Amino acid sequence: MKPKSAKYLARAQAFAEAVDVAVEIRTTPPWEDRGAVEHYKWLKARAVPPYADPVCANLRGLTQLESIFLTEWNEGSGEDVELFWKRVAERGLPFQRRDVVREVLARGRINSETEYQTITDGIVIQQQMGRISATEADKLGRMLGQFEQRASKRHAR
Repeated sequence: MKPKSAKYLARAQAFAEAVDVAVEIRTTPPWEDRGAVEHYKWLKARAVPPYADPVCANLRGLTQLESIFLTEWNEGSGEDVELFWKRVAERGLPFQRRDVVREVLARGRINSETEYQTITDGIVIQQQMGRISATEADKLGRMLGQFEQRASKRHAR
C-alpha cells in the first residue's frame, strides 16, 4: 500500500480521536454498550494506518466511515450525545453535528446512499418523536422514491 497523504493522515487521526471519545462514553455507566464499542473499534481499524483497509484508506472511504460512525451521534439525543459533541468540540476535532433529515428537507433531494439510508432508517422514528410532520414525512417518502429511481437508472447502464 502506498504512503498516505498528510491530509488523509490528519483526517484519520481526527476520526480516531472521535472514536476514542465515543469509546470513553460507551464504557462509562450508565451508557455502557460493548457492542457499540466493538463496532467503533472496527471502524477505527479500517481508517488508521498501518492496518487501514485498502478500500477505506482514502479520503472518500474515510468520509464513508465517518458518516457511518457519526450517524448515531447526529441522530441521537440525550446526555451521552451532548457529552460526545461537547468533548469533540473541546478537542478541536473537525466534526460538527448534522441534522441530515433537515438538510435533505431543505435541499429537496437525497444526494447519496448514506443520506438515503439515514432517511430510510429514521423517517418513522423522526415522525414519532415529533421532529418532522406528516407532510415532511410524505415529502421524504417521495424523495426516497426519486432516489431509488435514479439509482436503478445508474445500475441499468
